Amino acid sequence: MEDSNEPAGNPAAASPVASTLDFPIVGIGASAGGIQALIRFFEHMPRDPGMSFVIVLHLSPTHESQADDIFQRVTNMPVMQVAESTRIEKNHIYLISPATTLSMTDGCLSVAPANRGRGRPVAIDLFFRSLADAHGTRAISVILSGLGSDGAVGMGRIKECGGITLAQTPDDAEYDEMPANALATGLVDIVLPVGDMPQKLMELSANARSIKLLPADDEQSAMAASPDAQGTAAAEGALQQILRTLRARTGHDFRHYKRATVLRRIERRLQVNTLPDLPSYQRFVETHLDETSALLKDMLIGVTNFFRDREAFEAVEREVVPQIIKSKADGDPIRVWVAGCSTGEEAYSLAMLLSERIAQGSEPSILQVFATDIDERAIEIARAGNYPAPILTDVPPARLRHFFTHVRSRYIINKPLREKVLFAAHNVLRDPPFSRLDLVSCRNLLIYLDRTVQRQVLETFHFALQPRGYLFLGSSESADIADDLFCLIDKKNRIYQTRTRAAKVPVITSPAVTGSRTELPRAFVTTPAPDLARVSYAKLHQQAIERYAPPSVLIDRDAEILHMSDDIGRFLRYVGGEPSHNLLTLVNPDLRLELRTALFQALRTGKSVGAERVRFSRGATHSYVNMTVSPFQDEESAVALCTVFFDEVDETTRPDAPIHGEAGHDPVVAHLESELRRTKEMLQSSVEQSNVSNEELRASNEELQAINEEMRSATEELETSKEELQSVNEELITVNGALQAKVEETAKANDDLQNLIASTGIATIFVDRSMRIKRYTAPAVGLFNLIETDIGRPLLDLTHRLNYPDLASDARLRSKPSSSRNARSARRTASGISFDCCPTAPWTTGSTARCSR
Repeated sequence: MEDSNEPAGNPAAASPVASTLDFPIVGIGASAGGIQALIRFFEHMPRDPGMSFVIVLHLSPTHESQADDIFQRVTNMPVMQVAESTRIEKNHIYLISPATTLSMTDGCLSVAPANRGRGRPVAIDLFFRSLADAHGTRAISVILSGLGSDGAVGMGRIKECGGITLAQTPDDAEYDEMPANALATGLVDIVLPVGDMPQKLMELSANARSIKLLPADDEQSAMAASPDAQGTAAAEGALQQILRTLRARTGHDFRHYKRATVLRRIERRLQVNTLPDLPSYQRFVETHLDETSALLKDMLIGVTNFFRDREAFEAVEREVVPQIIKSKADGDPIRVWVAGCSTGEEAYSLAMLLSERIAQGSEPSILQVFATDIDERAIEIARAGNYPAPILTDVPPARLRHFFTHVRSRYIINKPLREKVLFAAHNVLRDPPFSRLDLVSCRNLLIYLDRTVQRQVLETFHFALQPRGYLFLGSSESADIADDLFCLIDKKNRIYQTRTRAAKVPVITSPAVTGSRTELPRAFVTTPAPDLARVSYAKLHQQAIERYAPPSVLIDRDAEILHMSDDIGRFLRYVGGEPSHNLLTLVNPDLRLELRTALFQALRTGKSVGAERVRFSRGATHSYVNMTVSPFQDEESAVALCTVFFDEVDETTRPDAPIHGEAGHDPVVAHLESELRRTKEMLQSSVEQSNVSNEELRASNEELQAINEEMRSATEELETSKEELQSVNEELITVNGALQAKVEETAKANDDLQNLIASTGIATIFVDRSMRIKRYTAPAVGLFNLIETDIGRPLLDLTHRLNYPDLASDARLRSKPSSSRNARSARRTASGISFDCCPTAPWTTGSTARCSR
């Protein structure tokens, strides 16, 4: 595919080098109406704000810009037009040259010839990206008046790197398209009129110097290293309370995030709200409910773009995609999972690569891309598949033409590609993974997680992938912590392949992930009470039961242990691997099958079920155990629980002795028959359990298929309704046009008639069929003594100056129906005055009385 690998408008520049400057740099993007907005901006900015300003305007490359002279008149700061590599200095203003694009690296502004194609300009986006990568948390972006959506994508990179984003209030902008598109991304921190921005920037700069945060180390080392132990303890307590409040209000637990990541995200909120420390922010969060959602958005921020790290995607296209296609038989589905998809760009990027390759085959395979994220707002944006015009800096022109539809200043994913990607809210640390996958892409997610859970996430991916499946990580991530699960394919581009290993269902048990610190409760310890009046007899009763009753264990419906008695340990066995609280995993293997069957039957019937005389080996000796499973429901929590009792029976009490009258009966044979009968019962129970599970799965599958068909049917109905509405709308437009033409024609004819009557100077009165006055001309006023309120009155009620006695009778004669429809005229003459009565024109109603001398 031609030019498929060269994105338009993306200058080939070196990767930005981190800046060493210690003052904020404000990147300002503007277009139409931006000059006037910038003049107001710098009129309110002091001479020494302690920051630098870099302005990117959409200017014509064929005309010399005079913007620097204009701005120099309203500010005392030096204004420079950048034409070559320039070192950034504090309290300076820098402008881009019209024929160049601007980037920042190592505290210097670099210019390159602008590659302006037919598309909209993207110079603001390109500079914002380089500013974010080079200046990090000290970068500030400002979007002012203009047309288009330039800056909306690059502004997201500013926020991702910890910077602050501002936009002009659309009502304050001369052209509100650029600010409105920036606000539509949901990534703007502060929205203000341009005149209020300088003061806000000064507050942000001053607050940035006063912010006090905890070290990024763990809690103990941070408190030990701090000279102000009391202040550090207060800040640590505030941090933990903030996370608890966030978890309580949103349901998201961020204790498994790296401490440095959490502090960096909270630092942004301190900066935006101009707060100095964590205790202040804790009080602010508790009193401002909307701040919780804002903090959540910052914690979940995962701004991305199409084909991010282009070389890595080229490696996937070159090394991974052909192998996946090659391994598939005709018609086999290709399944891909994009974990942490954010707003969907990466999922669509992989779908493009695979779709292009599939289209080259003779038998196209079915492509299924599962894209998940815990940020529901980002999922909604991804589902819409509607992106701003600056994506042309990332997507090659050929793919833009093939996979997108350009509508105004937006690019919309085409329906065939959109249908191949399924978006869903999903927590990779908590929810079950997908299965039978060929490729898992998880880029820039592991870098935010503690090392304690990274291994568990990689185990989840290994479980989800097919044998020899591929894992695609971000440039700063690695799977070295799970080198027994994945082998390295491409170190530079972070491409891995699964190693062959027995499948293991991933179980995340870290308290950082589950948010629980549940431990096995200790058994009650009996201690003599000095005062029996204060002793709980219920507790004493429970202690007595635990001491003299058979060993028991309390479990939930999933067989997870909730509480154990003292002597239960001899029936359990701990083995190597991850620790578990599941009774069916811990119980001695000799008892596992019978216990599983009894537990299933007890939960199904709601009654106590026993498994009698199960052989139990302990070293060289063995005994028999009677197990009883008793289900019950906790009245307070309404939770279904089970108690399992283990009653060990000595071998000597076994009723294997021959029964009287059966001297020839062999006790060994009787024992084997008993074992066989019990085995048949367990087999029958297992078959029933399997059948029930199959029925439930079949019902669930049918329900999901039905829901899918209903959704598809509803979609088709909506599309049909949309087409019908479009047809009706077109018909209404046509009818409206015809009516508008008719109205204009009637108005023109009415104007012509009015002008004709007014120009004749003849006294004329227009009446309806009941001889009521409809209108009259000015000369008729002197003959009939007419005033404005006479309109609607009968003509015969008025006095006149005509010497014509038969006027009334003649008028009554004219009001009678005529047998002829042709126009006619009755003319009488008296004292030199003529009076004509005639039907009006076809477009009027009634008659016309005209008098002339």
